[in-house]
Amino acid sequence: MNRSQRRSRREGADSDQSFEKQNVTSQLTTLERLVEEARASTYEAINSHHRDFLSIRVYTHDPLDEAATLNDKYETTSTLVATNPSPDLIERLDNIGHSLKAIVRMAKTHANLKDIDDQILHGEIAVCASSIVEAGEMLNEIEDMRVSQEPLQVLHGQFVKKRAAVRAELEYLSDEMVRVVETGCVHELHVTYGVTSNYDNVPYENAVTLSDLFFAMRELDVVRTRADVLVTALAENWLLPLLRAPSTPLSVSRTKLGASMSIGAFGRSSAVFVPSAMDHDQFVQHIVDVQRVWTTVLQFVRDDLFHECDDDHADVYAYMGQKLWARVWPTIHDELLVPLVPDNVDALSDVQCMVPLLELENAWMEVVPIAELRVRNAARSLLQTYVSKRRSDLLTTVASILASDDANVVVVGGDGPVIDVLAEHTGKGGKGGKNGKGGKGSMLPEEDADGALHFPRCSISVQAQLLVEFARETIGFAQGDGSRTAATYVHAVRDAFSLYRCLMPSQWSILSVDAKRAFIMFNDCTFLVHHLTALGHGLREHWPRELRASATFVDLIASFRTLARESMSPVLQRTRDGVIRELGLWTQKGWLNENVLDDAEQRLVVACGCVAQVAHTAQAHLPSRVYLTVLGLLADVVVGYVAKRLSECVVSDTKARALVRLVAPVLALESRLFVLTSGTGQTRAPVAKYCSEWDGLQTQVRRLSMGTK
Repeated sequence: MNRSQRRSRREGADSDQSFEKQNVTSQLTTLERLVEEARASTYEAINSHHRDFLSIRVYTHDPLDEAATLNDKYETTSTLVATNPSPDLIERLDNIGHSLKAIVRMAKTHANLKDIDDQILHGEIAVCASSIVEAGEMLNEIEDMRVSQEPLQVLHGQFVKKRAAVRAELEYLSDEMVRVVETGCVHELHVTYGVTSNYDNVPYENAVTLSDLFFAMRELDVVRTRADVLVTALAENWLLPLLRAPSTPLSVSRTKLGASMSIGAFGRSSAVFVPSAMDHDQFVQHIVDVQRVWTTVLQFVRDDLFHECDDDHADVYAYMGQKLWARVWPTIHDELLVPLVPDNVDALSDVQCMVPLLELENAWMEVVPIAELRVRNAARSLLQTYVSKRRSDLLTTVASILASDDANVVVVGGDGPVIDVLAEHTGKGGKGGKNGKGGKGSMLPEEDADGALHFPRCSISVQAQLLVEFARETIGFAQGDGSRTAATYVHAVRDAFSLYRCLMPSQWSILSVDAKRAFIMFNDCTFLVHHLTALGHGLREHWPRELRASATFVDLIASFRTLARESMSPVLQRTRDGVIRELGLWTQKGWLNENVLDDAEQRLVVACGCVAQVAHTAQAHLPSRVYLTVLGLLADVVVGYVAKRLSECVVSDTKARALVRLVAPVLALESRLFVLTSGTGQTRAPVAKYCSEWDGLQTQVRRLSMGTK
């Protein structure tokens, strides 16, 4: 010890003895002076150290040591004030205590931050993380104290920089110690038990271990983020491929410095996992093989990834285990559990079918704890699993039917021959009718026993017909079952109708240019709305009581009506635009003269032909009322323009006769298209009811005809 140090210690001891001999007031005065000096020296140390203008005097000064000395003197004064309390003394002591507390917090924060760089270089990553966390907590406390903002801002800036440096070091260490390497179809997980140098190859004083890494990441609250990345890699590259192909080559190698696990090093298994192609014994053996290879993967995680980690990191290990189980469970359920469920509902009482999966879950629990025993829960609710499987199979069938490119149509409704499987269920005619005559094929006995509902004759797609058959059959499954089981079947029917709205418009993407497809889609929606109105109404009394009030399909009607409008509107608008384009001069004023009559007649013939082409398609597939409405909308375009042009001209008798002959194709629309054919013959529809411009055209034709007489 040199002379100056001995003199400083002696002076400090003398100062403490003289301080204790002072009375309370003098001690408080001395403390107020010393606190102000400590505050100034602490601010100076912070500013000089972190702003790069260090001096020898400030560098050797330790604000934290000075604050600790003041804290001892504060305790001495507190004892004296307690023996002789007075409001003035207590207030002064409290002010000193608040100021001293702020100085101690700032001194500790400064001490923690200034050593971060050296700690990183020495490999003390766990200490770095603890220092950063402590500094952040103290800065939050200082925010509520009365301190100078300049040094506080300096500390905040340094805190952000040091924290970023520590996180960058953690990223480097994490990548070095645990990394996944992908080379073609080969995936390797490399684990290094310790890192001895930083990214600049500067050696650490002490090697960083996996335990240090997990502790530091947990302190900075990034361990779960890194664990999620690793869980995804393990599930996608190891557990799920091994579930489908447990014979895939899997190897583990260990040394004193680390370990590695690789999959697919000698080629991937070419066998395709198809549960339906296996018998029971083969499927059970497959699950046993999955259990064996999964145990190898999980033991690698436990023994090597958490190498020599104490119980402090058990929560991280448990978190990874839970995440892995939750990640692979949906695949276990769909590809292992569901195929084990018997197809016969009478065999559900025997839970022996679940034994292989229960053993798989037990093997997982021996290595990794599981909070939720999903296989056991599934075994307890085997009936619900059976219903879910049944529902999934049914919806898969519906999806395959709707996604097919079958463009065939069937005729339903109305009178006469009906190509409709549902007709056999009707009580009034049809294929299964009493008199053998055609009936209302779309009527179901429980929905329209008295013929109160009537569906007009039209063409629908095979997909819509099969969808209604599926709905009727599935609704029947809900009779006599429990409320949860019955609800599952009802929701399966709702999902089937939703599948139609999702798949069919995209499957028939040419609705705007193909009039037939557009009209069939319109009929489909109308047909489905007709059945949704009273679907299952006659079976409601056989359903569980909880289901009777809520099980309805009426709320789906609005969406199908909207789809019906959206399917027909584009093709009608496109046809109207085409008709207007073909009319040419007929859409303009003041052009009627003898030089262009031949061209005008030709344009009328073409425009009427466009209307007739769409009208013939509509008449073949749409209900009569809808057909006449569509025809009226299209004919109004031609009739309206022709009536306007005729009303604008005053012509001679000769030209009047020419104009009457000119508009003959338009007048022929009445006899050509506004005619309905039924079993009793042909019926002419009232043109003016559907074509609003028809009376105006007739007025102009009569005016021209009278002028020719």
